Amino acid sequence: MTAARRDGLGRAGGAALEFALVTPFLLAVLAGLADFPLAFWDRMTLISAVESGANYAFAVEQNASGTHDALLPGDVRNAVLAVGGLPGMIVTVGAATTNCIQPGTVSTLIAVPADGICPDGTLPGTYMSIAASYRYAPLMPFYAMVAPATLTDMATVRLQ
Repeated sequence: MTAARRDGLGRAGGAALEFALVTPFLLAVLAGLADFPLAFWDRMTLISAVESGANYAFAVEQNASGTHDALLPGDVRNAVLAVGGLPGMIVTVGAATTNCIQPGTVSTLIAVPADGICPDGTLPGTYMSIAASYRYAPLMPFYAMVAPATLTDMATVRLQ
């Protein structure tokens, strides 16, 4: 054993080597810790925008004279985009349609029967669907392989 090894002077190189090996892993973990809240924030922004669009559609329709010409899908889309503010957010708003609700674990809209009465005995309603999606770009590109990078949300609002 050399004199430098006996005195402990050779250990500094071992510590530097360990630091060099562990640092990339630690940086990847820290980037993931920073990336999760950013993705969560964008998801909540998207949900809030779709919800605001549904509230806007409901409020405008309730104030209208009863015709569906007062509420335009483009106006609802603009309301969603104004609240969302996410660059590249894609918003799709369907035209107002008259449907019945089929109850179940997940309620679905079904066509109105010929007699005009829904299967559960209620009257049909007018509904509008609003959907939005946003492509989230993670800080570390390999995180896109672990979690979905496209955030989506959808709402269906009963107008009348």
